[in-house]
Amino acid sequence: MGHRSGREPNLVTSRRSVALGFLSLAGLALAAAPPALAGDRSVSSRDVRGVLELFTSQSCRECRPAGAVVGRLGTAPDIVVLAYHVDYWDYTGWRDKLADRRNTARQKAYAKRLKLGALVTPQVVVNGRQALGGADERALAQAMAETPLGSAQAAGEIRMRTQGDALHIRASATGGEAGRSPPILVLVTYSERVETVVPGAMPAGRTLIDHFPVRDWRILGSVDGAPIELEMPLSLLVGDGDGRTGLAALLQAVGADNKPGPILAAAALEF
Repeated sequence: MGHRSGREPNLVTSRRSVALGFLSLAGLALAAAPPALAGDRSVSSRDVRGVLELFTSQSCRECRPAGAVVGRLGTAPDIVVLAYHVDYWDYTGWRDKLADRRNTARQKAYAKRLKLGALVTPQVVVNGRQALGGADERALAQAMAETPLGSAQAAGEIRMRTQGDALHIRASATGGEAGRSPPILVLVTYSERVETVVPGAMPAGRTLIDHFPVRDWRILGSVDGAPIELEMPLSLLVGDGDGRTGLAALLQAVGADNKPGPILAAAALEF
């Protein structure tokens, strides 16, 4: 049985302060950006039908089958898979080098909104609307069909394109409920595949393979009324020598308590 944690959720950093700080840094670095990392490309959220967010840990044995399942699903061009490694397994003695406390905070926020109780790993949140155990590929496919992107009240669209070393994102939202917070635009940086050799400790000498582990995620701003358009240098987002890197943009509804709600649209590029 997966690990459980009864700790209460923490509120994530203010979305506006994160967006302003990041965009200021992006503006300063744009002039010094190196040549393009790849040919110019463009993608749209119209081509994505599902987002699977796996909450996992390298120390969790039951997480490995779930990681393999979402890894297979993530090879489909219309599915975005993001593996958030949590830090509450570190007490076992092996510190997951991919873990981040902010990933744990995101899982806690989902648990509170979806009324899931204690945290469990592995856990897959489907399109921000339903949580499953993660190792049943058929159940995940069924959940994506039953809980599509968007919601009964709102929908949205994201367009991502590269031009030289610049990444351009355009996001728009329609609908929504009066008095509710506008949806937020989240940018997630992830690796396609990471191998980790575990020396000595459990599991001794093994090479762990993780698919689509999240390296960083940040809230770029709110999408309220008119579409928003952002530009930032790829050199700040895509590192050298770490294998293939992905950038996923999520347009996500939020509740009055700022907890993450249904994902309205998503798009992703890999380099």
